[in-house]
Amino acid sequence: MALGDFKQDYILRYQDILMKTMVSMKIANTRFQSNMKFGDTVVRTILDLSAVRVRTFTNLVDQTVDAITDSEQTMTINVQVGAVFPIARLEKIQAGPLNPAMTAGKEIAIKVANYLDATVLAETQNAFANFDTGNLTTAAANGTAITLSSTTVPQMVAQTHAKLFSNNAPMTNVCWVLDPFSLSQIAQFPIGKDITNENTIFKNGFSGNLFGAEVYVSNNLTGEAVLSIATTPTDGDTIVIGGVTFTFKTTLGSTAGNIAIGGSADAARLNLSELINAPGTTDAGQVALSAADQITIADTLRLTATDSASANTMTIIGIGSSRLTLSETLTDATDAWTANFVHCYYGQKGAIDVAVQDQPEMEMREEPKQLTTNIFNNVVAAVKTFSDGANYFLDVMIKNA
Repeated sequence: MALGDFKQDYILRYQDILMKTMVSMKIANTRFQSNMKFGDTVVRTILDLSAVRVRTFTNLVDQTVDAITDSEQTMTINVQVGAVFPIARLEKIQAGPLNPAMTAGKEIAIKVANYLDATVLAETQNAFANFDTGNLTTAAANGTAITLSSTTVPQMVAQTHAKLFSNNAPMTNVCWVLDPFSLSQIAQFPIGKDITNENTIFKNGFSGNLFGAEVYVSNNLTGEAVLSIATTPTDGDTIVIGGVTFTFKTTLGSTAGNIAIGGSADAARLNLSELINAPGTTDAGQVALSAADQITIADTLRLTATDSASANTMTIIGIGSSRLTLSETLTDATDAWTANFVHCYYGQKGAIDVAVQDQPEMEMREEPKQLTTNIFNNVVAAVKTFSDGANYFLDVMIKNA
């Protein structure tokens, strides 16, 4: 296959993956704009009809005219990501009938698609309301993620419907986006029996229907967890996130992942947060993670950490991480992971706006001193939840049990 043919075939394959694999392409309001550039701004006008009243009127008497207003909200082209891989001519020859270029191209396309998918699904956090354990029996959230059970599943399915309807959201074209474990648990209980597990589950994300809503499954949901550290850690105490170990040390040393205790719980917790946010940095409070662990924290889990001295906690959010795998060996038994959940989407399709170039940018460059072609695969996009769109979906917090 000539490289020019490969380029065309790769673009078509990428488009196929973009549209058929990404759950976000099915639930978002998508537009394809080939003329977009990074930093461009898309302007959208939103009408405000709140001042228009329904009034009684008298024949032959002028009716009151209520004014309508509008406001502009903008969506900035703020996603510019890409991946590069090489194709060596000798490898293509030695592979015989195999096609390493297309195999690599497909896998890279999936990586880029998953990145964009996770970015869109992270918008779930911008819903008009969280839905958690408190909402199962009352109108108010309490901040505690839902543990799925034979009791809570029927409550959650019925109450999310009521919560969304109470916000005057149109109850047509409604969908769920769940992670595989949540979907599996829901399907075990009577209210979930109309989820079709045969043939459709895990296929292109679609998994049937639930209480009138289409159900999609994704591994690219946003995960969140809270770590409480109110007591100064002991030398050698560890925190493990996704298989990556962070070790608290009185004397920092040079071992990858070491964190300076710093003489207090606040200092230790802050140093941990800073290493998560800058896993490749070594300074007085931290030793950089290994190259492999940096990829896990920054790329695979896409973690950010926020420290709260007033609450003695650190919150981590993983875009596309889905359920986080966590543990700790903190000496003080009162210090531990106190929350671990995923943000699941429930609401109308089209509530999140996404604008993507209609084709991925691809550039093929020959290495000057090698029989190798580097293939650059870039995507430019904009992702935004406008204020009116936020009113049409919920952020359903499901515990990683």
